[in-house]
Amino acid sequence: MDYVTIMEAARRCGVSDKTIPRAIRRGTLPAQYPHPNRCEIAVSDLVCIRPGHVSGQMAEPLESRVAELERQVQDLERQMHRLRSRQEAPKARRVSRTRERTTGPLPRHLVSLLPYAQLHNVAEAKVLTHIDTGLLPVKRGEWMDTSGTPVTLALDAKGRQAFYQIYQGVPPFVPCAQCPHQDA
Repeated sequence: MDYVTIMEAARRCGVSDKTIPRAIRRGTLPAQYPHPNRCEIAVSDLVCIRPGHVSGQMAEPLESRVAELERQVQDLERQMHRLRSRQEAPKARRVSRTRERTTGPLPRHLVSLLPYAQLHNVAEAKVLTHIDTGLLPVKRGEWMDTSGTPVTLALDAKGRQAFYQIYQGVPPFVPCAQCPHQDA
């Protein structure tokens, strides 16, 4: 009787070299161990391991296996799409526990946006466009400045820095004494 090694059995059967030891452990493929770390399988016993056979029975047809793999790939693609859309979706802004006052006198850390834009010689329409696109972060509220003028749009320190970064290189921008507004 002819005997082969695990690697040769896998090659002859057209299966992975891991399939043969699994079949031996399951008891579906007889093997002998003439020496330590040496496994031999009878060539006549390899019939049950041939592609299309599982434990001596016919495996499911190739077409159904391919269809199952395609379904799994589609599931993975859907999962990837969901993960990507989560990353692309805007993250919810955290609401601070101390609510910022949006009425009454203008808080000291805020400056009225439109006079600030005039001070720097930036057109109001350009500023409003950048607010609508989310490029310029503003605070919204119904405040009164020290002269009694109503203020609905204001800039905090982060907004003043963004304002400077956006407009400082665009003529006819005019810097003020606090520019570049990094410490404001």
